[in-house]
Amino acid sequence: MRWLLDEIVPPATAGHLRRLGHDAVSVLELGMAGATDDQVFSLAVSEARVVVTENFADYSVILQRCLDREEPCVPVVYIRRSAFPRRGALASRLAAHLDKWAAGQPSPYIGPHWPR
Repeated sequence: MRWLLDEIVPPATAGHLRRLGHDAVSVLELGMAGATDDQVFSLAVSEARVVVTENFADYSVILQRCLDREEPCVPVVYIRRSAFPRRGALASRLAAHLDKWAAGQPSPYIGPHWPR
């Protein structure tokens, strides 16, 4: 899977995903700290990457706008940090969670996803 991790996602998650065989990059690794959500989404579209974020409020608006206008879109995976243990290894646990989700979704539909 080709992932683009939003700024709010621990950037070490990308390294863990790469070790699991994914093509993953964090916006922070790309020098895009402070980029707008629209800029991040546009990059994901241009590189055909699945966006990973906690930011449902903003990305749901961007995604719906693109779908309504029939513009190019990508899947957006929403995560909840509260679903993970509070102490230690968040990046590796999140990567394992996304890896498991990707195995069951080899070709995810364009739209919102809430992995369990």
